[in-house]
Amino acid sequence: MIDQDYKNLSRYVSSYLGRLQTHNVDIDGQECKYLEGGEGETIVFLHGVGGSKVLWRSFMQSYVGRYRVVAVDVPGLCVDVPFKNKKHSFRELSHWLTLFLEKIQASHVHLVAHCVGCCVASSYASLHPQKVKSIALLNHLDVISESAIGFDTYMIDVVDSIINKGGESKWDEFMAGLFYSPLKFPVFLKKYRERYLLKHRDHLATLLIEIKRQFPLVMGYWRKFESPVLTISSSHDLFSSVEFFYSLKTNIPSGQHELLENCGHMSFLEKSEDVLAIHSSFLRLL
Repeated sequence: MIDQDYKNLSRYVSSYLGRLQTHNVDIDGQECKYLEGGEGETIVFLHGVGGSKVLWRSFMQSYVGRYRVVAVDVPGLCVDVPFKNKKHSFRELSHWLTLFLEKIQASHVHLVAHCVGCCVASSYASLHPQKVKSIALLNHLDVISESAIGFDTYMIDVVDSIINKGGESKWDEFMAGLFYSPLKFPVFLKKYRERYLLKHRDHLATLLIEIKRQFPLVMGYWRKFESPVLTISSSHDLFSSVEFFYSLKTNIPSGQHELLENCGHMSFLEKSEDVLAIHSSFLRLL
């Protein structure tokens, strides 16, 4: 497992030496940063709560030779990028995504989303089915099961445990939920992540509450899909049960559904080669 840890970390570090460039674009008077590289059909990557565009760097590198790849800091979900004067509703965020795609001249795209980003992607695909060539939902947050962990209260508990000190075990528990076999990230990266969450604690709390209120809407989005759908779930996902994986299969019967064994919430980082193989094969069959 140590070899795999170094392999994953090496892949992530080497991604900064690749062919991706950072760009800025103005959306409703607010600066938006995104990564872009390659040429061809466009794949747009959407992160989840507390994430950012940089999480996709190494994943994007595998597509640069065949596709135009774009990863953007989604306002609100990237908690240091405010969604100014707007509620964090999936409809508002999908409208923002519409404006962003118009600005970068991407009219017909493949969507790849993670966690809460799946809800934004699903909303967009339901409103603009003619603009979506395919949609891949990675580790979709469980929006159905009553037994699902309360991801909103859980994440705030993690942050508050750090604020109150003595929160090391809670943080380690959180990391264990993100990865089946937690990666050996350098201490400075862990400390940076802790400070990042602490700084944005109040915004994070508001964001999570607003997002959870919209869970009942998400199944309705799925029913309006017209493009091919791929879902990838994990056997040990802190925020999404195996039962939810079967719910996805039931509610999106025409989709391709894959379950990764011995994998946590961050599947595209922990089992990047498996996820890449599944998604690449999915794209080739379109």
